[in-house]
Amino acid sequence: MDYQENTKNVKTELQSSTFRQHARLWLFDHPTLNPYKFSFNSAYRLLTNKFRMLPSFIIIGSTKSAGFSLMEWLRQHPCIQIQHNVHFFEYTYSNRLEWYRSHFPSSFYKSYLRIFNKNDLISGEMTSTYIFNPYVPERIRKTIPNVKLIVNLRNPVDRAYSAYNTLIRAGYETGRTFEDAINSELRRIELIKENNKLGIKNPDFANWVQFSYLRHGNYAEKLRTWMKLFPSEQFFIFSTDELAENPSKILKQLFKYLGTSNFEINVQKRHNVGKYKKMKESTRQFLVDYYKPYNKNLYKLIGKNFTWDK
Repeated sequence: MDYQENTKNVKTELQSSTFRQHARLWLFDHPTLNPYKFSFNSAYRLLTNKFRMLPSFIIIGSTKSAGFSLMEWLRQHPCIQIQHNVHFFEYTYSNRLEWYRSHFPSSFYKSYLRIFNKNDLISGEMTSTYIFNPYVPERIRKTIPNVKLIVNLRNPVDRAYSAYNTLIRAGYETGRTFEDAINSELRRIELIKENNKLGIKNPDFANWVQFSYLRHGNYAEKLRTWMKLFPSEQFFIFSTDELAENPSKILKQLFKYLGTSNFEINVQKRHNVGKYKKMKESTRQFLVDYYKPYNKNLYKLIGKNFTWDK
C-alpha cells in the first residue's frame, strides 16, 4: 500500500470516527430519539405531545410510605390515569417539555370521556423521591404552578427501617446492621455540621436517595421548601397509618380533592409490601426520641398531629 492510499484510508477512518462521535453526542442531547429505546408507542406519543395534557396532580412522596398501593387503588377509578416514576423534575428536567407531555393522555381522549362518560379525565404522576430533592419544587412551580400535590408520609422510624431493608435486598447495603447504618449516618450529619464544605453540592438525583435513612424522615425540612412556593390548598397530606386504618375514607377524600366522582375501590390487596425482621425495641425507642423534635416541627407546619411519638 503506497503512502497516498494509506493517508486516504486514515482520513476516511478519522472522518468515520468523527461522525460516530458526533452521532453519539447528538443522541445524548436527544435521548428521546435514542434508537435503542425506540418504540412506536413512544414515537407516537412524542409526535402528538402538543395535544397531550400536563398532569393535574403529582404524588411527590415520601418513599416507602404505601405509595404503590395508593397509586394502584387510584388507578381503579375510571377517570384517573397515573404515570409512575417519570423523574422528569429530578434528572431529566433538561429534556424538552415535549418529552414530559408525551407520558400523559391526549386532550382528545379527555374530550371523549367527557362526551360519552360524562366525566373529566384526571391525569397525574407519582415519583415518590420528588419530596427529597430541593431543586424539584421550583421546577414544578415554573412548569405546572396550579398542580395539586399529594403527600403520603409514614412514621419516620418505620420508613427508615423499610428503606434500609430495601437496600439490603437490592445489594447496596452489605455487611452492616441497621444500627451500624444509622450510627454511620449520624456521624456524617455531625461532620457536615462541623464543616459545611464536606456536604455534597452535586444536585445529582442519587445523592438525595441513597443512605439517608434518618434525614429523609425530617419531613418538615423537606415540606417547608414546597410550602414557600405553593399555597396550602394545593396540598393533600396524610399518613400511611390513616391510609391503613381506613383506606376507603382517605380515597374518598382524595377523589373530592381531585374534583372527580366517588368510586368504590377494592382495597383488599396491598402492593409492594416488604417483609423483614422486626426492629430491635431499643433501636425503635432511640429513633422515636430522635424524631420527636422533627415531628413536632412537622405537626406545627401542617397543622396536624400524626401521634408518631408514642
